[in-house]
Order: sequence, then structure tokens, then C-alpha cells
Amino acid sequence: MKIIDRKFLNVPTPTCHAATIAFFKDKLAFAYFGGVSEGAPDSTIYIGYDGEIKHTIGGNVAHWNPILFTIEDELFLSYKIGDFCDRWTTYILNITNIDNIDKSKAQIIPAGLNFCVKTKTIVDSNGLMHCGSSVETRLDWTSYEEVYKYEKGKFVFVERSMPLTIPKKKCIALNRYTGEKIETYSQGIIQPSLWQDEYGSFHAFFRSSRGIGKIYYASKDISSWCDDWEWTKPVPTILPNPNSGIDTVYYKNKLFLVYNPSNINRYPLVLSEIKGVDKTVDELIITEDISSKERTHSKELSYPYMIENGGKLHLVYTYGRSKIEYVIISI
Repeated sequence: MKIIDRKFLNVPTPTCHAATIAFFKDKLAFAYFGGVSEGAPDSTIYIGYDGEIKHTIGGNVAHWNPILFTIEDELFLSYKIGDFCDRWTTYILNITNIDNIDKSKAQIIPAGLNFCVKTKTIVDSNGLMHCGSSVETRLDWTSYEEVYKYEKGKFVFVERSMPLTIPKKKCIALNRYTGEKIETYSQGIIQPSLWQDEYGSFHAFFRSSRGIGKIYYASKDISSWCDDWEWTKPVPTILPNPNSGIDTVYYKNKLFLVYNPSNINRYPLVLSEIKGVDKTVDELIITEDISSKERTHSKELSYPYMIENGGKLHLVYTYGRSKIEYVIISI
């Protein structure tokens, strides 16, 4: 693996987070949210092509976690609106004509469902969209797989998995900003990053809450004869996680994972080829550290979003909460 290009996207706000990308008609579309801070009422989603901002979606309530995806030769954006994660409403908007977006035509996903929360959809051979979903409150995190189909311009809910959870435990967590030890309880797992292997089975890695320190894994074998396809119980891997987002790409029978290899710090950011779920066979450091001379809000290198296009991996991530970096990697 080798980095062949990298650059920062145009960010006009003091802070930014949760970038997403998709290729549409040979152009790179991107989106992220930015504002005074995450969760602030001015938090707005910025959308663009090839580095140029074309449109914004915002208002008097925080906007969160845009996800770009294509289906039936159209480009869509899903996003959240709400004061906090437990009060989100999910919207899906057709942005195929990015110069003339009509926000009033956004589809609202029914309350209690979240569509994709942070990671991309996986479309199977039947055209069904499999979404890594989760619900996050201040005391509990629970993950789900949500499945939808696209019919007559609308996304129709098909089914949702049983809750994907892990047991609560009392733990000592470290404040990643001060290093102070905090006695607390773990919350759980969220933001499943799904992939489908060459046999048709689904798999997921999960971000874990503070005090746990591990990426979790579960699978759903749809290649078996059984019609009752359910996810296995999520189990910890040997891969560390500092309560930070992750993402995966499965390409030519190889699994690639981008994550923070620490159980405390959201840095460095690395890309690894993983074999057998938790064995690293190749590793590439994307960004090791942020210089103290740079004007950033933190040392955080987080929330990666990764896709494959043209045999290369395309990655965007949060750089110090003040920049979005776009990286192209040959594999």
C-alpha cells in the first residue's frame, strides 16, 4: 500500500467533522458538517464536487453525519438533524442535480430508524441496501443492521436486525484531552462498518465506548441453507479502539480497515489489511501526528470514511477538528 496523493478540502468554518465521499459521473462528490462546534445550532452540512463547495444544508438546529451514496444512477445524501444523537431525525435527499437541490423534497425516515449513521451502505445482488445503524444515548449504545429497498423514488424500510449489544461493565476510562482517570460504566458499541465477502455473507466491525478499548466484530452468514439469518453475538477483537469511528473496504477478497491503533488516543490514523478478522498483514500510517505549530483544535485524526474506486482506496478523515484531508492509496 502506498499514498499517491493527499490534499485538504475547502473548509470555511472554525470546526468540521464527519466527511463522506462518493464518485458520481467521474466526479468526486464530498460532504461534511461544520460550524462553531459539533452539536452547535449553526452546524451545517457542506456539499461539493472536486473540492468546490456547491451547496449547504443547515438551519437553527445542529446537522450531523452526512453519508453520500449512489443508486440507480442517482446521487443521494442522508443526514441527521437534532440537538443530540438521541433526538436525531434522518433525512435522505436526492442531490443528483447538485446545482439545484430542493431541500423540501427530502424524505424523512420514520422515527426509531436511523438508516446509515456513519458508514456507507452495502447494496446486495437483489438491490437491497444494508445499513450500519445505531442508537446512541448518554447511558447506552446499541447497534443494528437496517435494510431498505429503493422503489419509485423512495427508500422503503424492509427489516431491522435484533439489537447488537455487549454487556455493560464498570471501567476506568482516561479523558483523552487531560489524561484524567474517570470511573464510569461502558455504554456499548455503535456505527457498524459493514462488508460483504465473496460468499455473500455480511460482517461488521463496531466502534466501542470509552473504557472498552477494542473494536468489536459480528457476522451474518447468508450463504448457508438456513432461512433464519441472524447476526452473531458481537465479540471483541485484538484491534484497539479509543472510542473513535472506523471504516472498512472489502476488495478482491481483501479486507482493509482504517482506524486509530490506540485504546486512548484518536491518533495516529492507520490503514491495515486484515486477515482472519483481527490479524494485521500489512499496515500504512496515514497520518502519525499533528504538529504543535498547526492551527488545529486538537490532535484528533478521526472519523475516517473510505471507498474503493478504480482499484484505489479513497479516504477522507477529520484532521484536528479544523480540516478534512482527502487521501488516495494504491493497493
